[in-house]
Amino acid sequence: MPKQYGIKDRDRAAAWVMERLFDGRLRSGDKLDRQRIADEVGISRVPVQEMLGQLERDGIVRSEYHRAARLEPFDPDAVHETYELFGLVTGHAAAAAALAMTAGLANELSALVAEMRDANKERFNELTWEFRRLVNTAASGPRMRAMLSTFRTFMPTAYTLLLDRPGNRAAILRHYRGECRALTKGDSAGARRAAESRCADEAEMLLTELVRRGVFEHAAQRGRRG
Repeated sequence: MPKQYGIKDRDRAAAWVMERLFDGRLRSGDKLDRQRIADEVGISRVPVQEMLGQLERDGIVRSEYHRAARLEPFDPDAVHETYELFGLVTGHAAAAAALAMTAGLANELSALVAEMRDANKERFNELTWEFRRLVNTAASGPRMRAMLSTFRTFMPTAYTLLLDRPGNRAAILRHYRGECRALTKGDSAGARRAAESRCADEAEMLLTELVRRGVFEHAAQRGRRG
């Protein structure tokens, strides 16, 4: 894997794992070979170990002392759970941002949403992440930011898959327009609902895409694990 300057080796290793998880080359319970990852990414084993620690905190990997690291279950239930939790956290951040709204922030958010309409996939990705960054930092404390950081390995890869479909981008844009309206009006409850609704829809979009790609057999409704 070519060197990507400005990106931490730990994050490059995480991207290697997530890419293979989302295209089906890695499956639930698969062992993660530290040396193989280091060799293929072109880094030492130290950042690989750091990456595995991060993925374990994020609920993607499990490991035991002196034993192999293995992938946690990755199935429709895991996708639903991840997006439910992401919706709760981002919804809380949006609600707080609405209460702390300023004219300057409202103008920034509105400009981002306006540009999304004609943006290509790459630019749309940049605009929506900048929107989220502004909202998440507007009123969030250190604990909220720490909670949001637990999604930083899963969500970027998942989101990139969603944006491959123009129809998905159109649906996501509708959610951002609704959230932006609520935020700029200082409507805390409305901003929370919009963020949670977007996350719920993105979960279904991702499941549809993973079924289409053959990673999952079907997008089952969420059930309880035994």
